[in-house]
Amino acid sequence: MNIALSHFASRQLRPDFPGTRIGQEELSRLIALCASPDQVIPGYAPFAKILAIRNLLPDGSFLFPSLRCLTLRRDEALCRGGILRTAYEARTPQELPVLVEWVEGLEAPSAPWIHVITYSAEQMRLEGEDPDDADALIVSIATGLFPEPEPMRPITALRNALGVSEGGSGSPIDRAAYAHSVQFWTDHVMLRLK
Repeated sequence: MNIALSHFASRQLRPDFPGTRIGQEELSRLIALCASPDQVIPGYAPFAKILAIRNLLPDGSFLFPSLRCLTLRRDEALCRGGILRTAYEARTPQELPVLVEWVEGLEAPSAPWIHVITYSAEQMRLEGEDPDDADALIVSIATGLFPEPEPMRPITALRNALGVSEGGSGSPIDRAAYAHSVQFWTDHVMLRLK
């Protein structure tokens, strides 16, 4: 599968991006690894796929040591001195700001797994992006403790249901998946790096 980075995900190349950051050289290596991921996991809609890549090697080293695990148990993060923050934010100038929360002030370990989230070329055209000759575009690079990614945050599911004009994909909410997400993110929180 020929994949490339979407304009939306290019923000992860910025050194001030508050989530998973990646350098251009690392991105090229990661895209090459996407040709044979450890697992291909269906996404929340038929056009979405998650390519799971093992970052922690059997010898204890990491392919990408700089990719950090940014999900923590909420109680653990607060006990370790993490500072809980909230703000209304939009990911792009076209989106409406929504309430987000995170913790800061903690060190994050290297992530055992990398989750490369891709959308089909057809979906990306619907969302106004030209994939050129790519079969799919990377919309996000996430990290985690396990091959299975964490549930999509509830606000992301709501934004997706709003449609392309509001920064989503136009996919309806799956109520069971949404309930699972609420349960997970009640117990967990994202860490933002400085």
